Amino acid sequence: MNCSSELQTSIKLGIEELKQRSKVFDSLVQQLGIIEFEKRNLIFESLIKIIVNQQLSNSAAKAIFSRISDLFPNSQEINPEDIKGIDSLSLRGAGISNSKVGFIKSLADEFIENPDLIKQWEGLDQDQALVEIQKLKGFGVWSANIILLFYLGKQNIFPIGDSTLNKAYTRLFDNELDKELNVINWSEPYRSILALYLWSWVDSGMKELKETIVRQ
Repeated sequence: MNCSSELQTSIKLGIEELKQRSKVFDSLVQQLGIIEFEKRNLIFESLIKIIVNQQLSNSAAKAIFSRISDLFPNSQEINPEDIKGIDSLSLRGAGISNSKVGFIKSLADEFIENPDLIKQWEGLDQDQALVEIQKLKGFGVWSANIILLFYLGKQNIFPIGDSTLNKAYTRLFDNELDKELNVINWSEPYRSILALYLWSWVDSGMKELKETIVRQ
């Protein structure tokens, strides 16, 4: 069994466990089905996308990243040397803020100095990786959690401060998320699965659940 199959099997087991713990989650799975999840490939360019995407809609971030990519027509993927060699004004012209230009430039310096940075993250446990990723300029707890969930495949991640997750959880469970996330302790060690289903529910139009009257 390859890593992707092992991850999907683990997710399916987690889904079944959460269905037993929460009637609301059970109804959510009935509506959305079993979510397929595969880790994304984490490379230097992925981290640029995460910086660009901060505080922007997906469509706006996608347009800006496309303009950044156009600055490097001879590169299949943007690498640290590309960023090191281009002036900040050109990056600003692609539509990103001064602060994000600084973050991207700093990121390139970090990877030139330590090209094995991502491999080092992969060898850490969840808590250690969370700390190390946030040492990069421009990478707060939200960005670090996104990396842990979507790129490193950690299964107990719930990005703190994500407005979409806050909205979805409050609507479905009739309970607001607290800063310590104590209210979702019931979903450990599968908080990533809960987050994926909440995002998916919002993306699918936030349709009412058949058992929405049944709460935790």
